[in-house]
Amino acid sequence: MLEQLGLGDEEQSVYLALLDHARPATAAELGLPDLPPDAVEKLLDGLERRGLADRLPGEPPAYRLVDPALAFAESLAARERDLQRSRVLVDELAVRHRRRHDAVEPGDLVEIVTGSEATARRLVDVYSGARTQVRAMERPPYGVVNSEPNPIEVELLKAGVRHRVLYEQSAVDLPGRVADLIGGIAAGEEARVTPTLPARMLLVDDRFAMIPARAGALITDQLLVVHPGGLLDVLAEVFEETWLRAMPLRLDPSEVDDDRVILNLLAAGLTEQSIARHVGASQRTVQRRIREISGRLGARTRFQAGLQAARNGVL
Repeated sequence: MLEQLGLGDEEQSVYLALLDHARPATAAELGLPDLPPDAVEKLLDGLERRGLADRLPGEPPAYRLVDPALAFAESLAARERDLQRSRVLVDELAVRHRRRHDAVEPGDLVEIVTGSEATARRLVDVYSGARTQVRAMERPPYGVVNSEPNPIEVELLKAGVRHRVLYEQSAVDLPGRVADLIGGIAAGEEARVTPTLPARMLLVDDRFAMIPARAGALITDQLLVVHPGGLLDVLAEVFEETWLRAMPLRLDPSEVDDDRVILNLLAAGLTEQSIARHVGASQRTVQRRIREISGRLGARTRFQAGLQAARNGVL
C-alpha cells in the first residue's frame, strides 16, 4: 500500500498502527503480535529519523506521527522533479525518433516482392498479422474467383479484427462470386460497392498497404508492400474518401432471392441478367420482380427504386 512512499512491509505495519492510534503510543501499545517489541522499537526509531514520527520524552518512549502532508512533502517534490526530468528525456528521445523517421531511406518505405510463391507468402504473412482492422479494395483481374469467404478473413473477424471491403461493380458481377460475398458479409464483413476503383489494395491496420506493382496486373505477379510514411497515409485517405461515397452492400444468406437482395444488387449496378444469375432465377422473373418492387416504392426507374429503398431503410 505504501511502497510508493518508500516504506517496507514491516515499516508499513508500524506506520499504519501508529496512524490508527488516537494518541501517542509506545511500541508495546501498538499491539503488533507479528513483531517483537524490540523490532517495533527499532522501526519506530527509523520512522523518527526519516521525519515521519516524533519521539516524546519518557520511558518507555511514546511516538506520534508527523502530519503526512508535511512528512512526505519533500519526497513527493523530489519524485515530481524526477518525473519532470523523465518527461524532458522522453521528449528528447521522441524528437530523435521523428528525425530518424523523417530521414528514412526510400527503400525502407516500399518493399518489392516478385514471384508468385513469394508474393502469396508475403500476402498471407501480412494479412494474418492484422491486429485491429483490414481495409480492402477489390477489383479484377483475379487468378481465381473465390466462391467462398477467405478463411483468413473469417478467422480475423472471429478475433474481432474489423473488415471493410470496397468492391468495384465488375468484381461483384463475376460469375460464382455471390457465395463469397454472402459468406463474408454473414461473418461480419462491412461491404460497399462503387462503379470503379483505381487499384486492388489491402490495408492492414496502419502498418502496411499491399498493391500490385503494375496497373491491371495480378496482385500475385509482383507486389508492392508499403510501409508507414506519406505514401501509406495517401492510400488510406483514398480508401476512406471512396468508402464515404460507396453504396452499402447487404446480402443475407437466408434470403438469397429476397427483394432486398435484388435491390442491393440493383443498387450495386448489376444488370438484370447478372442479378438473375446470382439469385438463381430467370431474367424474365427478375424483370417482373423489379417492376413489382418499383411499383411498391413508387419508382419509375431502376435508379429511383434504389434511391427510394435507401431512403426507406430497405437497403
